[in-house]
Amino acid sequence: SRFQPSFVLLILLVIVIIFWRGTDQYNRPQIAALHDVPSASAMKFIAASDQAFVYRLLMFWLQQFDVQAGQYISYKQLDYKKLIAWLDVINQLEPASQYSMLLATRVYSRVADDERIRVMLDYIYSQYLKDPVKNWRWLAEATITAQHKLKDQELALKYATALASETSKEIPYWAKDIRLIILENMGEIEQVKLLVGGLIADKTVTDANEIRFLGILMGRIAEKEKK
Repeated sequence: SRFQPSFVLLILLVIVIIFWRGTDQYNRPQIAALHDVPSASAMKFIAASDQAFVYRLLMFWLQQFDVQAGQYISYKQLDYKKLIAWLDVINQLEPASQYSMLLATRVYSRVADDERIRVMLDYIYSQYLKDPVKNWRWLAEATITAQHKLKDQELALKYATALASETSKEIPYWAKDIRLIILENMGEIEQVKLLVGGLIADKTVTDANEIRFLGILMGRIAEKEKK
C-alpha cells in the first residue's frame, strides 16, 4: 500500500523534532557568570543621583541572577566570592539596610553545597564583627545553620562565643545563651557550669526570664550528672 502524504509529513516532522532535541543542548545560551565588582567609590559615583534607587535596582538584579535564559540555575553554579563582593559593595549604597544580610542568611546560605555555605557564613560573621548591634540576629541564625546544617559544632561555638562576648544590651540574652546550649550538646558540662556560675556571681543578669532559663539549664545539667 502507498503511504499517504500526511503520514510521510508526520514522519518527517518527528525526525526533525528528534534531531532538534538532540542538538538543542549545543544551542542553549551559556550561563553567564557574575562580573567583577566595581570599586565602592565607582559604585557611589554611578549612583550619585539616587543611591536608594540604584541600591534597589542592583539588589533586584543580583537576586534574580539565578534566572537565566528562561531557566533557573543552581546557586552551586554561582561564584560565591564574587557574590559576596557584590553584596558588600551594593550594601554600601544603603548601609542601614538589612536586605543584603537577609539574602546572605536566608537565601544564599540555603545552597546544597557545604563549602559555599561556609563561605557565606564567614561573610555573615565578618559583618557581625564590623557592627555587632546591627548584625547580631544574622550571626545567631548563622550559628544555628553551622550547628544543624553543617553539623560543625566547633564553628557554631565560634559564632556563639562571639555573640556571648558582646557587652551591648542591644543583643538579647537568648542570642548569648546559644553558646551555653551548644556547649551542653557538646558535653562540656563543666564549662557550662563555670560560665553560668560566673554570670550569677557577677550579678550581670537581672532579667527574670534569663534567670529562670539559667536555673532550668543548671537543673538539666544536675540531672545529667546523676546518670
